Amino acid sequence: PDEAVKFVRETKVDALAVAMGTSHGAYKFSRKPTGDILAMHVIEAIHARLPSTHLVMHGSSSVPQALQDVINKFGGEMPQTYGVPVEEIQRGIKHGVRKINIDTDLRMAITGQVRRVLTEHRDEFDPRKYLTPAREAMMKVCKERFEQFGAAGMASKIKRVLSLAEMAKRYASGELEPKFG
Repeated sequence: PDEAVKFVRETKVDALAVAMGTSHGAYKFSRKPTGDILAMHVIEAIHARLPSTHLVMHGSSSVPQALQDVINKFGGEMPQTYGVPVEEIQRGIKHGVRKINIDTDLRMAITGQVRRVLTEHRDEFDPRKYLTPAREAMMKVCKERFEQFGAAGMASKIKRVLSLAEMAKRYASGELEPKFG
């Protein structure tokens, strides 16, 4: 936390990715992560000191077993792996996490459906036939995560998007400088 405060003071970043045990990709953990793997207390401590700084959880896909099973059922050879439990991400959200990278879950949803369609319909070559269920599977994961992360139904609360020039003025004026707790 001290290092995070120093970094934010010196750089005035508006978002901070915290090293707390996650990693990009599907092969994060060889066992279900617990407190000795994921340092959620670090997120909590940094948020207590930097309450206005948006925190980022990189490499936070949950790598669902069901998606692994679909991939493997239809010809994949994905070894057993574990991701970040949704409950831990929700805990992070309560403590300042505002950006969560979950692309691996989306890629797994797509891959599983492409494999399924091409296995069940070996003569298929029309991308619309396998990309449509792939897109639908990805959308399903997105919807689940929006709900789990408390973002469902929030689109109307998004304020207008500022131009780069407007954002530059806000940064230059100090309006967007981080606040320290």
